[in-house]
Amino acid sequence: MASMVNAKLFKVSDRGLILSNTSVEHRCVLDDQSKLVWEVKLSAKGLQNTQNTYTWFDGKTGTKNGDYSHNCHWAESCNTQAYVQAIGGINLCQQTKWRLPTQAELKTLLVYGDNDLLIDQQFFPNTQLKSYWSSNQLNDHIAVDVPFYYGGSESSDKSFDAYVRLVSDAN
Repeated sequence: MASMVNAKLFKVSDRGLILSNTSVEHRCVLDDQSKLVWEVKLSAKGLQNTQNTYTWFDGKTGTKNGDYSHNCHWAESCNTQAYVQAIGGINLCQQTKWRLPTQAELKTLLVYGDNDLLIDQQFFPNTQLKSYWSSNQLNDHIAVDVPFYYGGSESSDKSFDAYVRLVSDAN
């Protein structure tokens, strides 16, 4: 049996409305404790597809367009900065200030229990059994990612691709 997260989670529609916990049409999740809104990945092809990966780039350091920057639906310059800008442009769940979460914020989503995938899949379907980028970096070439398959923190070269789950402070 999985341990419970300390947060109260709510499913949120693309229009920013709170939905029932049984809804499968949610696009975001509100953490009522931290007042953070989390992006939910989709199985459909497109901007939020669960299979899209990105290199780490913040406009100053990282990789804007490298060998691993072709694994998203637009197939070029698939980097974290471009993704944040794209999600911000669609006002997902009526939020406008999307960003990469910190390592500490991402770790609040980890649920340790009997499943290999360490996240509440009722709220975060389509999560990959891989690592997700955080905004933390060790230096100009290495950033911190959080794996959702065993819960520890890792660091990876920013030129490699990883998954992204964005967060916004609730409006």
